[in-house]
Amino acid sequence: MDKRKKNIFQFTGLSGSGKTTLAFEVAKLLQERDYTVQVLDGDEMRKSISAGLGFSREDRLENMKRIACYARESLADVVLVAVINPYAEGRRYMRNNCEAPLVWIRCGVDILKQRDTKGLYKEALLPDGHPAKLGNLSGINDPFEEPQDADFVVDTDKDSIARSAFNLCAYISGKLCAAE
Repeated sequence: MDKRKKNIFQFTGLSGSGKTTLAFEVAKLLQERDYTVQVLDGDEMRKSISAGLGFSREDRLENMKRIACYARESLADVVLVAVINPYAEGRRYMRNNCEAPLVWIRCGVDILKQRDTKGLYKEALLPDGHPAKLGNLSGINDPFEEPQDADFVVDTDKDSIARSAFNLCAYISGKLCAAE
């Protein structure tokens, strides 16, 4: 394969919005086009390079700095970073230090509550008068600054995973062709 510039794309969105699912679907599509692709999943990164970090603003920003460093060192042509990354500051860091376009994987909270793939919304949204078991769920009881400067938006509450992956792959492919 010819030598290509590495490209990093950051996917942001609330828990359950489809960041990781789409990252792996897009990775398959790009691999069919002979790109090497690495997916960096936020949950997995927290178990490895960010083990020991909590969920304070400072820890979340440190998590993004570590992930940015890891992404830059990747040997893959394309790195898809699928992390909540709730603060504009963290997303700017990725953009400025990795030249990583921002993809907002957007989904309404009502749909996320219905999906609740990890049971997090149930733990964060207990009935009135009961303290939440989970007090740091981005967008519910912890901040999530909605992106004002996303380069591309995918609405997973409106489009299927297949349609979303197709649209996202077309966007990324366009960026990759422009970079070559």
